[in-house]
Amino acid sequence: MKPRHLALALLVLTAGHAATASDTVRVSGYFCDTRHDQVAFLALRAAGENDIMAANAVNKAAGKPSCADYISVEVIPGSEKVVMSGGLVYKMQSFTFLPEKVERWYGSVFGSLSQIAEKEL
Repeated sequence: MKPRHLALALLVLTAGHAATASDTVRVSGYFCDTRHDQVAFLALRAAGENDIMAANAVNKAAGKPSCADYISVEVIPGSEKVVMSGGLVYKMQSFTFLPEKVERWYGSVFGSLSQIAEKEL
């Protein structure tokens, strides 16, 4: 088998790999039920709020408990997305919580678009 064909075969096998229970990891931190709620949580954190106050504000706006602190939970990592909102850039990732099989989101703030624009000048 030529190296090119072997690389293509490995690529196809890797792309077809589905997440299973054996792919689990343990994580902790503030997770939200939706990506929108996680962006709102991170925007409040970037504005200077602490974790507890930011989670409470998002939960109040959502009218339900959406964001919460999870300590050492077992999850299956999901998709990653980069989101731009309100001049900030966020890296978001979904996780499937076990054993409930519920999707929740975690993220971090990369920076602001104004910082990027200043570096390009």
